[in-house]
Amino acid sequence: MKILQNYSLLPHNTFHIDANTRFYVEIQSHSDILALKADPRLTSLQYHIIGDGSNLLFTEDIDGVVIRCNYNEINIVNEDDDNVYLSVGAGVEWHDLVTYSVENNFWGLENLALIPSTVGAAPVQNIGAYGTEAKDIITDVHTFNLFDGQSHVFSNTDCMFGYRTSIFKEQYLNQMLVHKVGFKLKKFDAGTANLSYKHLKDALDKNKLTPLEVYNTVIKIRQSKLPDPNKYGNAGSFFKNPVIDIKHFNSLSEQYTDIPHYKISNQHYKIPAAWLIEQTGWKGKQVGRAAISENHALVIINLGNATGAEVKNLATQVQNDVEQKFGIHLEPEVQMICA
Repeated sequence: MKILQNYSLLPHNTFHIDANTRFYVEIQSHSDILALKADPRLTSLQYHIIGDGSNLLFTEDIDGVVIRCNYNEINIVNEDDDNVYLSVGAGVEWHDLVTYSVENNFWGLENLALIPSTVGAAPVQNIGAYGTEAKDIITDVHTFNLFDGQSHVFSNTDCMFGYRTSIFKEQYLNQMLVHKVGFKLKKFDAGTANLSYKHLKDALDKNKLTPLEVYNTVIKIRQSKLPDPNKYGNAGSFFKNPVIDIKHFNSLSEQYTDIPHYKISNQHYKIPAAWLIEQTGWKGKQVGRAAISENHALVIINLGNATGAEVKNLATQVQNDVEQKFGIHLEPEVQMICA
């Protein structure tokens, strides 16, 4: 177990916010959890679990303990004629896992290429893109309880996956440290491409595809739309796409006949948050050293040396204007962390 004191979290968040934490701890195994519990410096402090910090915004320094799992093995634990079952360490980079899967001609992860994340963060956030979510291929999640030191395995159903959320983000936030995740993938001859997302389908107008071809196309689409976090710090989509009821939708569609929408039930519609933000005039605008991306209104970027407070302030102003214009509250997808 590694313990560092007064540690900068700059390398551990894609927003490139230079916030410090009182203690930073890296976990490899269950014995490290027991050592963590036994350290008198740490027992009275608040825990904060992170992965790569690709969905986090540090709004101030952390007077507590930031914990990261570094277990990074990929193992095939079972297979049959159609499926392969993987056990993957929480510290593995998500894109590395996706690359491993397509190089082995396995179906299931290719639509989730280039998402900045660790495997451990994937079930917490239920990451998703281009018609696929983590919940679609996760079989189980192995965790350590930071408070009692016990290990626990959650089945897919136990995880209570929802739109960009799970039991680990809600009920067990900063309590259950994900150690490894199980995945069920399809072998090449038993699987097929998921082309439910129209833009991906249009880009792959072919009868016979490979996981690698889908993977490469997803990467090209993402790179064309989203700013490179190595150039401009960001956490991808900052807000969730809101869902409104049919009465609210009908009222808005009378005023905005071109409002984009996705019918998700007879009574509810999903509205693209990016469109709402564009209609309020925020796309490309700057507040301090934070700005709304000129390429994608759903992305807030760090223009250089922005503070977490500046990013939060910009997000709040966007929320206020969207709510005033449309009566819709934008819920952050990014988790804001303070002391």
